[in-house]
Amino acid sequence: MEERLKLLSRAMQAGTVAVAIAGIVTGNLTWVPAAIIALLISFIPSLLRRDLKITLPIELNFWIVLALFLHVVGGFSGFYDSIPGWDHLTHMMSSSLIGALGFVMVVIVDKYVTSIYLPRPFLAFFIVMFTMAMGVFWELMEFANDSLAHTQLQYGLDDTMVDLLFDGIAGFIVAIIGAQYLLRVSADHFVDSLHVDQAKDKVVDFLQKRKDSV
Repeated sequence: MEERLKLLSRAMQAGTVAVAIAGIVTGNLTWVPAAIIALLISFIPSLLRRDLKITLPIELNFWIVLALFLHVVGGFSGFYDSIPGWDHLTHMMSSSLIGALGFVMVVIVDKYVTSIYLPRPFLAFFIVMFTMAMGVFWELMEFANDSLAHTQLQYGLDDTMVDLLFDGIAGFIVAIIGAQYLLRVSADHFVDSLHVDQAKDKVVDFLQKRKDSV
């Protein structure tokens, strides 16, 4: 399964490159910057693993690439306008990804910041609220872009409210999955699997070298 997800991720990254090339060749440059940015973001987990030894779960890596790929392909191909619900599908995928990253972040904080204690019910609550907050921030950016650049990223109040509804649903689903996951795997084991200790040691060593060189 792990090798299959890696192969699919590589195929979608290649597809993102193809979108950028097709946009340049055809003169349809609107989604070329988005494709390039999406490609760069999709390589962040690999860079974290190479430079800091942080190893995100392969499923989370795959979800990052998939969410970016569907967004870029949907925009370039006009799926946002021609396929009903495409906007809400990609919105929910992106929101669930944000919720998953919030889950990883809060579990790490719970382990390493001894002054903070996070009961499991609060963990689920935090994931839902974090996902909703990021959703509101995104809608504000779309509103600002529409107002300043005269784009049409938002299609009215109904569209914005439905997007926020899907944000809440995505956060709720991730909260349930996260809670069930921590019933089977301890938080300490999960954090250890990310190799956060190695990353922390590398950062401390880097900062010490910078301090010594000054």
